[in-house]
Parts: sequence; C-alpha cells; structure tokens
Amino acid sequence: MRALPGSAKSSRLEVRVPGSDTNTYLAIAASLAAGAYGVKNNLPLPDPVKGSGYLSSAPRLPRSLHDATQKMKDSPIANELLGESFVQHFVLTREHEWEQFRDSVTQWELKRYFEII
Repeated sequence: MRALPGSAKSSRLEVRVPGSDTNTYLAIAASLAAGAYGVKNNLPLPDPVKGSGYLSSAPRLPRSLHDATQKMKDSPIANELLGESFVQHFVLTREHEWEQFRDSVTQWELKRYFEII
C-alpha cells in the first residue's frame, strides 16, 4: 500500500496485489491492522520516495519465505495485531512449506547442472 500525493483532486492510496497465492483476507486485515496501529501509536510516516522505489534506500522486504517467516515470528507487533495463536500457527505452516521447498529440485537446478554432467 502506498500513498500517491498530488493535488486535492488527484491524491490517492494505491493497494497493490501482493500475489496470486496470497490470502486476500489476511493481506487486507494485516494492512488495515498495521495502519490502525500506526495511527493509534502516532508513528511517523517515512519520507516519501522520489523517483523509482527500486533504486531508493528505503528498507527492503525479505527476499525469501524463510526470512519473511522469521521476521513475523520475531515480531511483537504481529503477535499483538493478529494474535499469538494465529502467528504461531501461521509461522509453523510457513516453516513447513519452506522445508518442503528446500527438499525440491528446481527447474533452474535441473537445467544448470544437467548441462555440466
């Protein structure tokens, strides 16, 4: 979710679809809860990113399911907003998914390593 400031008639919020495999209800609930948490705790908004967000020094999201799962597991805010029992269950399901992924051989690996044997 990002704010696109403009004039009084053109400012808007943009909600980007996180992925086709995302639970829409969870994504919306987490976005709304995070926004409400920020308002309730009077958190400052970060400075606007000018130009390409991909080239900015803004904090990056985790690059793997494992890293994202660990951030959620270690987040007191996630536990507060979503509930400890939900976070614990959700984290366990993602850790299981990560283990299954680590045991698989990807198409890239098959293509890359079959060419050298």
